[in-house]
Amino acid sequence: MATASALVRSYQPHYLEGHHEALPLPARCPILATRVTSPSLIVAQVMGQSALLWDGHALHEGTLAGRMKTGAAKSRTNTLAVGDRVEVDVSDTGRWRIVGVGPRETRLERSAGGQGAHQRTQIIAANAQQALIVASLHDPPFRPGLVDRWSLLARRGGLTPLLALNKADLGTVEEANEAVAAACIPLEAIRVSAATGFGIDELRQHLIGAMTVLVGHSGVGKSSLLRHLVPEAVIVTAEVSAKSHKGRHTTSSSRLYVLPEGGYLIDTPGVRSVVLGDTHASEVASVFREIAEAPPCKFRECTHRMEPGCTVLAGLQSGAVPPIVYQRYRKLLEEADVL
Repeated sequence: MATASALVRSYQPHYLEGHHEALPLPARCPILATRVTSPSLIVAQVMGQSALLWDGHALHEGTLAGRMKTGAAKSRTNTLAVGDRVEVDVSDTGRWRIVGVGPRETRLERSAGGQGAHQRTQIIAANAQQALIVASLHDPPFRPGLVDRWSLLARRGGLTPLLALNKADLGTVEEANEAVAAACIPLEAIRVSAATGFGIDELRQHLIGAMTVLVGHSGVGKSSLLRHLVPEAVIVTAEVSAKSHKGRHTTSSSRLYVLPEGGYLIDTPGVRSVVLGDTHASEVASVFREIAEAPPCKFRECTHRMEPGCTVLAGLQSGAVPPIVYQRYRKLLEEADVL
């Protein structure tokens, strides 16, 4: 496994290239370490007890220290996540020690096993404004349920979900529109093709000036799409298995990239399943517009399954709530550990 130092040397020429001014570092003190804290100091990649930190101009290697290090062993989640803003001590020898992490305005996280007080979570990214859910119409086929799960995780963490339908070259505009309409997905679908470059310029307009997390099912072409959005990035891609139609994991950990037009993009490993963990029924309902916008039910904690005075069930009878929407709501509800 490559060391953090090797990764700094390896990735800095073609990844995280920006036009921002470098963070001015205070003069070194021969006895005491200098503490650097700035909203510009962002975690670009996490590697165990080490991390690559981006100051707006260059990468620096930092290691967990003090309470950050001791707390990591006891925590049920990762101490650092890509997108975190951190505080470091810089010694007179130039060593960067991560001693604190700033408040997270948003967080995209998923369950990593366990239930209740023993549930473990993985923070995929921090402080991002939106989650770009990448799906495909063909090879692998469109999976509305996975879009639902990512939408739930995004909304739960304070992010705005967006949808990019990749591999547009394998189908027609009508097929794309029909697939989204039939699934009643309440997100604007941006048709793109990483193979031909179709729709890339339109997609860029949605990313400028924001920090965006790139998520999706294995094999949908996230890495190929990233190569268009960040031309300097060197990314290894793999074809979808012809037998299983499941993609191979080509991104092993989350990484931060600087977009040429301004903004950041966090690439994440492709997944084959998304575990929701502890979830409130209201969080599941927020994914489906027809359910989220239904009039208040008789009972505040209504789960819209069999409770009397449920306006969602009434909407299902009247046609205001499409059956496909209610079916996906129930499926998502059953898969989650509803609180």
